[in-house]
Amino acid sequence: MAPPHRVVMHIDFDYFFAQCEEVRRPEIRQRPVLVCVFSGRTEDSGVVSTANYVARKYGVKSGIPIRVAKAKLAGVDDALFLPLDASYYRQVSENAMSAIKEHADVFEHVGIDECFIDVSGRANGRFDAAEALARTVKQRVQERTKLTCSVGVAPNKMLAKIASDYNKPDGLTVVRPENALQFVSALDVDKIPGIGPKTRDRLAELGVKTAGDLASFDLFRLIKEFGKKTATYIHNAAKGIDDEPVMESAEGERRQQIMRIVTLKKDAQSAEEMYADLEEICRDVYESATEKKVAFGSVGIILVLDDLENVTRSRGLKAHASSFELLHSTARSLLDEAMGEKKRSVRRLGVRISDFQDSSGQNTLFDYFTARQGE
Repeated sequence: MAPPHRVVMHIDFDYFFAQCEEVRRPEIRQRPVLVCVFSGRTEDSGVVSTANYVARKYGVKSGIPIRVAKAKLAGVDDALFLPLDASYYRQVSENAMSAIKEHADVFEHVGIDECFIDVSGRANGRFDAAEALARTVKQRVQERTKLTCSVGVAPNKMLAKIASDYNKPDGLTVVRPENALQFVSALDVDKIPGIGPKTRDRLAELGVKTAGDLASFDLFRLIKEFGKKTATYIHNAAKGIDDEPVMESAEGERRQQIMRIVTLKKDAQSAEEMYADLEEICRDVYESATEKKVAFGSVGIILVLDDLENVTRSRGLKAHASSFELLHSTARSLLDEAMGEKKRSVRRLGVRISDFQDSSGQNTLFDYFTARQGE
């Protein structure tokens, strides 16, 4: 007999990169710790990837330029600005994920510092049992890696993700089915995954500020504003409705993309200025795909502008390919398209490929981690 309720957890490792550095060097825990992507232009060029909570008290957060972070921390002599150590972070992540998998009916890897698990069977659909299991998961992760993590427990993935962010760091938030609508209704609309600044601002112009406002707003008006797919999703999400299943990730699998992103030597205002960098990045990405023996079905570019806005473009291929020429020509076409839309000043340029198949035609999922600007 199926359990009466679906029970999903979202596990998010707290300030992951900086916390990994604290685990490696416990004596720095009380100091402001910032893990940075250094561009190499100057000593202060680059961006903060993750900051610990000590640093955040000074107004430092991920995504801000290093020079801005240093200004906020002026006079704080013990602040640490550390470079990314991708291989170390991946090893810590793998150890933590291994501990989590032991308690999952279904395990879905999302990124280096987060995952979903379905525990409906283990908890028998009971949220008191799920809460106890979540505490066990947190304990096992800490025992194995010395990391804290925040966990959201809910009837679906969307609510679980919101809940994991509700009480950081080292939090545990349980959203029971009978309380789901009340929980989500009071939230600001931008707490709903997928609602970014532009959508939030347009909703505010329509008088919609909370999820409760959104749930009661006319669906046909939303469709006119945002299109059927987006409107239907955000309207259902505002009511706590999400039917997306937790998707199983096989042993050793990672997010299905290879990405390489670099900081340009100087900001670029045209596609032509970036052609040489683009070719070099494409060769890096292609070599990684060749090493992994995968063909790709999608090509994308990432532009990080001088105001740190991200612009992305992607294109699906007619058939899976393993050709450098096709990768390069598609990426170049996407770059021309993005830069031709309006005037932009680009600080960082990236290329990613996804939708992989190996030589036998089976899907292959993994993550080529280079840099991250999230929490």
